[in-house]
Amino acid sequence: MGLMDMFGKKSPLVDGKATLSNVAGKLAGLPGATPEGDFAVRFMPDDKKYLNNRNGVANPSGLLDLKIKLDPAGRQAFLQAVETMKDKPVFVSGVVANDDSLGGKALVQPLDAIYSPMDPDQYPAWFKAIQGNLKDPNAVKVYRIVAATDASKSAKPPKADESRTVHASFPYPPKPNFPKIKIDFEVRASLNLKADFRLNNDQMRQRVELDLGIETAAENGPGVFVGDFVAYWANE
Repeated sequence: MGLMDMFGKKSPLVDGKATLSNVAGKLAGLPGATPEGDFAVRFMPDDKKYLNNRNGVANPSGLLDLKIKLDPAGRQAFLQAVETMKDKPVFVSGVVANDDSLGGKALVQPLDAIYSPMDPDQYPAWFKAIQGNLKDPNAVKVYRIVAATDASKSAKPPKADESRTVHASFPYPPKPNFPKIKIDFEVRASLNLKADFRLNNDQMRQRVELDLGIETAAENGPGVFVGDFVAYWANE
């Protein structure tokens, strides 16, 4: 059976027991969002097992729909950030549901987060100022991150009000052959609606770990986060 929301309206989305965490792939086509905040984009996972629904039947299109209802205040910034991820590898997290109005089709709803590496011409202006003073301005990594909690008021998707922390790991950029340099890193948000994050430098594994939490509608949310993570080799 589908979920029943507080108004007694049944959602065609069922299951919701599985989640994706940093699943690699590429976006297929351009994302879209309605003025009310309904966001959608299609995703082609590298590992095709993620296309299977609860009955083990794969989506014939070879794609997963990624959907979430965004707070209207964050809709445009979220959409524009995802548009910059076109033709790049992306990493997706969210709840896997089955849409019984479409024959049990597997999809990700609500989508929790997408992040993607950026090209040099897409680096944020604040980082370009830092980059210009580095001994090796190419020894850097820059990722764009979008994340949100679902803003649906009725017919909510599975786990829409469940708090989930987005975990991501970013490898160090290759270390240049210069003395007296150290790894440095930062996240800056271009939009932060009821989100908080923590960074941990894992020197043993040569990576920086990000934990990103956003308040749900059942808390004080919903919220939206759009920002950039940078890692670079700085002067000691």
